[in-house]
Amino acid sequence: MTMDDTDAIERLDRHALVMGIWSAFGFVAVILLHCGLGEGGWIGVAAGYACLLAAFLGHVIINVAFRTVFSRRELALFLVAFLASLIGLCLAALLVPDFRDRSFVPVVAGLVSIAAVVLGYMVIHYGVRAVFDAFNVIGDFKPDQRRDR
Repeated sequence: MTMDDTDAIERLDRHALVMGIWSAFGFVAVILLHCGLGEGGWIGVAAGYACLLAAFLGHVIINVAFRTVFSRRELALFLVAFLASLIGLCLAALLVPDFRDRSFVPVVAGLVSIAAVVLGYMVIHYGVRAVFDAFNVIGDFKPDQRRDR
């Protein structure tokens, strides 16, 4: 086996583990969120978000074991899913009559907890300065060199 074959096998092993973790925990999370948003109440919603956080923790453990970081595709998938959740929250708050009374606070708390855990992971893994630079879009538009006139 060549080094390229070994790298390909390790990437495939990591991908299979990540998919297994997210499939198992994600399936349970969807069921719990569905039950919680129905008649289960805030406990079902909290359990659903706890499953999502457990899947994220499993993904982090896999990244540590394989000495990798989140790929661009994984980050893009997270951003799309999180934005879709925010849009779904806004639409449900506007269109579902009973949603604001029963489920708005648990869903917002779950989304805030996911954002806090992801941001906390970024701060622990990359450091405060690197995380700030990643979100500092205004700094991207400054000139490369200072022009003295």
